[in-house]
This record gives sequence, structure tokens and C-alpha cells, in this order.
Amino acid sequence: MKYLFIFLAVLSFQISVKAQQEPGVTKIFIVRHAEKETGKDPLLTAAGNARAGDLMRALQNEGIQKIYVSQYRRTQNTGDSLRLQLKIDTVHYAADTLCDNLINAIMEHSDFGKTILIIGHSNTLPQIIRKLGVTDHPYGDIPDNEYDHLFMITYKKEKARLKKLRYGAKSGASAAMQ
Repeated sequence: MKYLFIFLAVLSFQISVKAQQEPGVTKIFIVRHAEKETGKDPLLTAAGNARAGDLMRALQNEGIQKIYVSQYRRTQNTGDSLRLQLKIDTVHYAADTLCDNLINAIMEHSDFGKTILIIGHSNTLPQIIRKLGVTDHPYGDIPDNEYDHLFMITYKKEKARLKKLRYGAKSGASAAMQ
């Protein structure tokens, strides 16, 4: 029964995307939260605050209409600069490894056909990308020291297209390659 619900949610998402592509193009940006302190629900480090500013500068002219953040302060803080700059709403979703709560929140807010930003976690981003229709995206978490990934999904002819970008200071493996 659980899998039937997931299938119906994905099918509903794809139908909604198709139905709303005519009036507007759906564009979804996805990032991991910025660098964080330690602890149960930590704030961002100084480097994380700088990265949040970098994210704002990278996306301020992209037409973001809404930001989706999990219940954790690190995702909320990562999107705060952009939210304040653009004077837009933030939607909170309960982070889960299946990403059903996020998809349900997007459907409830009718944000298909819009440009949105999703700020998630290293263990949820790959699943979010697959849930949004990029079925060939690899499984596995983003490494704990990687914070500079910026994913963009657009939909053309009912097919999700993924573009992988980087923003801000290089981190993790990308910094080691310099």
C-alpha cells in the first residue's frame, strides 16, 4: 500500500508538471545546507554563513518564487539571505529519506510551473533528484565535506533534465582537485 501511494504521488507530480508546463516552466534548484557547527540542530559556521551569501548571489536573478527547507536550522539559515533579499515565502517540510514529505508539500502548495529552491541534506539530495524525475541519478549520499553542489532540474517534453553546477568556495573533493 505504501508503494502504491508513492507511485500515485510521483504520477500526480508528473501529471502536474505536464499540465503546468504550458503557462510556466518548472525549474527546481536543489542544494545541500551550508557548513554547520556540531550538535543536534546546529547553526551554520562562519564558512556556512559565507556560503549562504554565495547562494543568494548565485540565485538572486533566477526568479525563485519559493524556498523549501527542512525542519533543521541549518537548512533554514542557508536560505535566509535569499528569502530576505527576494521577500519570498519559505515552506518547511519534515526531512525523510524517501522525500515523500517534500513532494507532498510541493503538491500542496501548487508550485509546479514555478521556480523553486529546495535546501536539503547530504543523505536526501540524491533521492530528491530521483523523486523529481531524474531516474538515472546515482544512489548514495553526498560526502560530508561537500557543500558546493547546486543541482538544477528543468522539464522539457515531460522529461526531467538535470544540470550539475557548483557555487561559492570549493569544498571537499572539488577543493582537493585544485
